Amino acid sequence: MIPFRVVIFLRRKKETSASSQHETSDTSSASSDDASTGSETGGDWKTTAITFYGQSKADDNGTGFVGVDLFRHGEAGLTFNGKPLFPVAIFQGDAAGMLWKIIEVKSNAFTNNKTMYGHVVDVCNSGQDVCKTNSSKHGKYLVDVHKTAFTYVGADDGLHQGEYRKVGELRPSKISQNIWLKDGTVACSCTGGCKGNDVKWIKHSKC
Repeated sequence: MIPFRVVIFLRRKKETSASSQHETSDTSSASSDDASTGSETGGDWKTTAITFYGQSKADDNGTGFVGVDLFRHGEAGLTFNGKPLFPVAIFQGDAAGMLWKIIEVKSNAFTNNKTMYGHVVDVCNSGQDVCKTNSSKHGKYLVDVHKTAFTYVGADDGLHQGEYRKVGELRPSKISQNIWLKDGTVACSCTGGCKGNDVKWIKHSKC
């Protein structure tokens, strides 16, 4: 597992451990396309801790758990309901049924009254104490926001309390090719703890 670092106040380099890591492409297309296809009605709000990761491309946070290149994803100009869409991670133990979902995240301290949408393409490893600790600080959930959203939300460190809810979904087959790895294999879905054989790896065009 790639090491992480803990700086002050549980700031960490989030590790992403995919059994096969790939570049991936993001939602509808790699310019300013809107990913509203397949949207769901807004789900119930859940209290969550919000943290930050991916402080530089030298970090181990370039490739997300599902196989997406996080920096390309976040810099592709993707939108949902006309607003920017950024890569986020959630606690690995909560990832079953959440991969590729679009979530709305809000927090007075964190989002500065802006609407922030996250695409769940990464996990905070359930084997790491810092992930378990952060997910238990506010409610029992964790949303980890990638560096590519830092400027938009106006924050890049700390542990905040907020809420999130599911508002849509963006499947790999709807995401443009140029952010994927050459073979296009992604973690299409997972069950249980989203580890080992719980993860279904297939070509992105089939997911």
